[in-house]
Amino acid sequence: MYINSRTQFDGRLVAYDASIKALCRHASASDRDRMRDSACILDLFLQMMDCLRMSGNVEKAIQRSYGLFPEMKISNEPFSLSHSDILACLKISDKCVLWVCCVYLVIYRKLPDAVVQRFECEKELEIEWPFVDLIDDEKQRAVELVEAAASSVDSYLYSESHKSESNLRSAQLFAVNLIRCLVALDCLEQVRNLLDKYIKLYPSCLELVLISARTLKRDFGDLSFSGFEDALRNWPKEAPGIHCIWNQYVEYALQNASLDFAKELIIRWFHSIWEGQCHQSRLSEAVDGGNSSRSQGLASNASPETSNSNPNGIDLMFGYLNLSLQKLLLNNHIEAQLAIDWAMKAATPEWFKHCLREHAMFLLIAKLSLKEDSPIVGIKNILESYLDDARLFLISVPLSRKFIDDVKKPRVQQLVNNILNPVSFDFSLVNLLLEVWYGPSLLPKFGELKNLVDFVEAILEILPSNYPLAMSVCKLLRRNSNFTNVASAGILFWASSTLVGAIFHAIPIPPEYVWVEAADILGNIAGNEAISERFYEKAFSVYPFSVNLWKFYYNLSKTRGNASTVVEAAKEKGFLFD
Repeated sequence: MYINSRTQFDGRLVAYDASIKALCRHASASDRDRMRDSACILDLFLQMMDCLRMSGNVEKAIQRSYGLFPEMKISNEPFSLSHSDILACLKISDKCVLWVCCVYLVIYRKLPDAVVQRFECEKELEIEWPFVDLIDDEKQRAVELVEAAASSVDSYLYSESHKSESNLRSAQLFAVNLIRCLVALDCLEQVRNLLDKYIKLYPSCLELVLISARTLKRDFGDLSFSGFEDALRNWPKEAPGIHCIWNQYVEYALQNASLDFAKELIIRWFHSIWEGQCHQSRLSEAVDGGNSSRSQGLASNASPETSNSNPNGIDLMFGYLNLSLQKLLLNNHIEAQLAIDWAMKAATPEWFKHCLREHAMFLLIAKLSLKEDSPIVGIKNILESYLDDARLFLISVPLSRKFIDDVKKPRVQQLVNNILNPVSFDFSLVNLLLEVWYGPSLLPKFGELKNLVDFVEAILEILPSNYPLAMSVCKLLRRNSNFTNVASAGILFWASSTLVGAIFHAIPIPPEYVWVEAADILGNIAGNEAISERFYEKAFSVYPFSVNLWKFYYNLSKTRGNASTVVEAAKEKGFLFD
């Protein structure tokens, strides 16, 4: 509230500085709250960088990011708090997120979508690095920043006090992101050097091993799959993950070789790994030893262990995924479905989305309730069953609400929760499923508009804040001639209203780029003036310094004859229009 109450841009930056400084002082004085303060400091610093970026000051944001790297002595952007003070207050995982975000900002001139989507929440390092073509000087600057980031993390992890399991995992994910960054920059030599370095440091990091296995063929034309063979041969026997490597090997073979080779691999996996482990671990509980109604490897009355009781839950999950794939390749759909259902039950939080995608793909292949003419209620029921399994993963508690955990009386906790607006469920899992089934549009092909409306309304009934789905509907109605020929003002009004309603439902507030994309969509749909006006009123209450939002609003105002009013309002925020 303190930051958002500043209506002038310079005042907003001062408020960010003051807030970060206050949190740093609190973190230094209290070890008890240090972890929570670290997440809040990271969040505010990144929000400040995004505020600079959206206001057209991306170079200032980049300059401030350079101050976080002692090796890069080129930052001249004034900042009231020293960057070393900020870094000293961050835990290792938050340092890694911050450094990765700074590298990303320099390359793409924006923060990662996955990070800004989690503003006000704890951050994760699940970041996509699309290929980018930079001029030589910019590319060199980016590579130097990657090297500086790697050096910074190394310097912290060499300290014995920082060598915890969680810090080790953060360092691994950090290394994965640096390598993916260099792949995006097409710096193959640096990729190889960093891969060699990090695989020696973290030989049981699955992501690094799999990147190495795939890199051989893509970069050097290797058709023998020797990268995966090396990964299987060198994988530490005591480390969980061997079934995951086999799983990705088979998938890679299906994509790049032939079905026969994939069948050879899965049979090799079954006889060399699965059979042996069935007799050496509690995996045998789920393997058929004498049930004549099932083939070897499955039992109708068996159930997988949960990931909480099994320290090697990842092997249990991928073991069942592999078993399901083996049965599917043998055209045994019944046992394949039983195995993949067990994989879902055994899924660990870290790999839940991967397992969910595989399960959804199985339903697509098996054509279970997913045909184009399937009743919408059937699809809705399937999605709801998935959400029941994923309920614990669907809500990220905002940092501003962490104080509720300190309330000792349960009834008082409940009262506070009831007063605050409920946090939205994460729609990414539902959209992942829709993308597997229907492609990037998230929508089935309907012959009638009524079926489209019913489908969207059914999904939004489950997750009212699913604005990507609402955006997809608007785009479909705009470009599809079959629909636009019959689409009345009413259906376009419904699409616009649905989009705005979904964005308004979302808590925490969606990132600025979502509002900008929505503004672009609304600007190309006629007859929604009242909806657009309500949209911009809300948009400017949360992102008053977004230059792109002001541009879209200005374009709209020119069609409505009130451009001068908008020009004056923008001028008050520091924006000038020609």
